[in-house]
Amino acid sequence: MPLAMTDAPNAKMALVVEDEMLFRLDVRDLLEAEGYAVVEAGNAAQALERLDHGVVLVVTDVRMPGRMDGLAFAREVTRRRPDVAVVVVSAQVTPRPGDLPDYVPFVERPFLESYFRDAVHRAMVARRARR
Repeated sequence: MPLAMTDAPNAKMALVVEDEMLFRLDVRDLLEAEGYAVVEAGNAAQALERLDHGVVLVVTDVRMPGRMDGLAFAREVTRRRPDVAVVVVSAQVTPRPGDLPDYVPFVERPFLESYFRDAVHRAMVARRARR
């Protein structure tokens, strides 16, 4: 799985975790337009390997191949790296109360770009509040 990054030297780093290539590319384009450099992963195991200290935002789908779905991955990220903002998206699964920390926004797919940008903003505000 290739890593994709912008050439912006001071860009904020985002990790996009999605097994569907076209949707992953759409999210990458949206984030790059917001000034993020983007690293990609196709499942939670790859994403955990790429979750370094440069990452400030994680966007993950819920349904992915492998042993960990996006809900478990989001909880693991917030446990390991409480300094990282997390946004969860899905077209098939809606989290139930308690599936995610209260400060992790969920966005149902398909979504309007403005809803996605708003969720990223809310996640980043929550990240700053937890630091």
